[in-house]
Amino acid sequence: MPQADKAIPVLSLVVAALAVFISPLVSFFISRGQIKNSLELNQRQTNSSLAVANKQIVAPMRQKWINDLRDLIAELASDSLHYFRSGHDFEGYKNFQRLTFLENKIQLMLNPNEEDHQKLEWMIGEMLKALQAGEKGRDTFIATHPEVMKFSRQVFKREWNRLKENVEVGN
Repeated sequence: MPQADKAIPVLSLVVAALAVFISPLVSFFISRGQIKNSLELNQRQTNSSLAVANKQIVAPMRQKWINDLRDLIAELASDSLHYFRSGHDFEGYKNFQRLTFLENKIQLMLNPNEEDHQKLEWMIGEMLKALQAGEKGRDTFIATHPEVMKFSRQVFKREWNRLKENVEVGN
């Protein structure tokens, strides 16, 4: 048998052996690439879904929280000023009890981990302590009441910007 005739079966055997070993290796790398692409696509879809959820669910809840907190602070500031101007006899204990209730409700709505929320809570407490002190707290109340209002607006502005940024990220 000539050399060329012997080379064909050997060459066929080498090609078959390469196919047996190389084919799974190529399939492995292709599969790995497809899995990686699928994971990246899945991550992008998850991020997109979270952004939509934030925009459609979380943002309105956050806006309601801001509105409710604003109403409570306005009510507390208004009632405390009325109590102060009426000479602390605005139906006495019952109305101061209402102010304390509003203070506690506001505290429960604030985030104790945020500095400006902590400061607002402290300022409200100082304002009510001054109010409770009667004539001794007059100057402190006169100083803290407008500061509570001013600082509240700053907190609301920051929270509004945070809300707006979260909604824009979702677009």
